Amino acid sequence: MPPSKDQKAKVVLAYWAGIRGIVEPIRYMLEYAGVPYENKTYPLLDKPTKEECNVAWLEDKAALAAQGFGFPNLPYLVDGEVKMVQSLAIMRYLARKHGLAVPDSKPIEAARIEMLEAQINDLRWNLINYSFDDYFATVMRNFADALPGHVEALSKSLGDRKWLAGDQLTYVDFMLYELLDQFALFKPGCLQEYANLKAYVERFRQLKPIKTYISSDRFKPWPLFMKLAKRWGGGEPPANLVDKTAKV
Repeated sequence: MPPSKDQKAKVVLAYWAGIRGIVEPIRYMLEYAGVPYENKTYPLLDKPTKEECNVAWLEDKAALAAQGFGFPNLPYLVDGEVKMVQSLAIMRYLARKHGLAVPDSKPIEAARIEMLEAQINDLRWNLINYSFDDYFATVMRNFADALPGHVEALSKSLGDRKWLAGDQLTYVDFMLYELLDQFALFKPGCLQEYANLKAYVERFRQLKPIKTYISSDRFKPWPLFMKLAKRWGGGEPPANLVDKTAKV
């Protein structure tokens, strides 16, 4: 059931059960900020049709609309009176609330970070399309051919900075870390030539709240996507998924 009006005000983050999908960077943010939250999940059942697979979610969808969600979807976030969908909008909201956004006093740097957000999101969807597309061979070949250029561009964007915005950790770093971790699963060793990206990944993993989270049973490293995906939706995890994170 969706959160009730009588429920004590607390953060609820809802998504499909047992997968990383597009919600994991949001979980990283909540963990890093030390926000207690309910990780509400909806099961995907082994049924012959899509509607039968996600019946639990479909049952809640109408109720959520009645509670003030204009566009009920997953993931969704409830934070007191705030009711949100759309993963990027949720991340921006949490960033402003928990000091993970570039301040308005730095409009040029904020614009740069927002540009990187859009680029990283595009690359994330390239991976998702690779996992769901029927034209597996073509999609994989095209993505594999383009991957070195994407990694090099990300390396140049980071440069010698500690984080994408220099010394300040922002919400886009949570996106970039998850993307690089998935890149390393797709093509083991793809970060080897880029010392700054390798150091960045390790630096992020060593943030105390992140290290605690990815070492816990609450972090589910596999599968990445739902069973409906043609790749990375189950089965044996990649060989380089070591200690719950990809070996870069």
